[in-house]
Amino acid sequence: MFGKDGIQTSGDPITAGPGHWGIGTDGGIQLGADFNRISAAPRFGTREIWHLVNDGAGWDHPIHIHFEEGQILARDGSFNNVSNAERGRKDVYRLHPKGSVTLTMQFRDWGGMYMEHCHNTMHEDNAMLLRWEINDAGGAFLKPLPTPIPTPQGVRFEDPYMV
Repeated sequence: MFGKDGIQTSGDPITAGPGHWGIGTDGGIQLGADFNRISAAPRFGTREIWHLVNDGAGWDHPIHIHFEEGQILARDGSFNNVSNAERGRKDVYRLHPKGSVTLTMQFRDWGGMYMEHCHNTMHEDNAMLLRWEINDAGGAFLKPLPTPIPTPQGVRFEDPYMV
C-alpha cells in the first residue's frame, strides 16, 4: 500500500529516508524508506503476483519497480480495466487515487539488491521507496548484499535486516 502515513522505524540518518510518505508490504503498516531494510525477497527463478494499492489522498503514484518488467493482470480488480497501452511489458505502473494494479513478474536473470519507488520526486525523496532483494535459490550469491554506507572517509558496509 502506497500512501502518506509512513512510519520511520530507524533513526539512522544515513540509511533512513525522512518524510511521511511510505509503503506497506504484505498487509503491514506503511513504513518510510530505510535502505538497510529488505521489504521483499522473491526467490530466484520464481514468478510472483504483486498487488500495488494506492491508499487515496488524491495523488497518482507512478510506481517504478527496478530490475524486472512485469505485465498487468488487472486494474482495480478487473482485466477489462487494463487499457491496450498497458497490456505489454512494463516497469512503471500508474496507481490512481484509491486504485490498484495486480501484476506478475518473473525473477529469472540476476540475484541481488533492487528498489521500488514512486516516481513523483517529492514522494521518492520523502520516504516512498523500499528495497527488495532476490534471494538465493541456488543462484550465484549466498546471502543478502550488505548495505553500502558512504562517508567522506570511504564506504563501510552494514548487514541488512528483513521486515
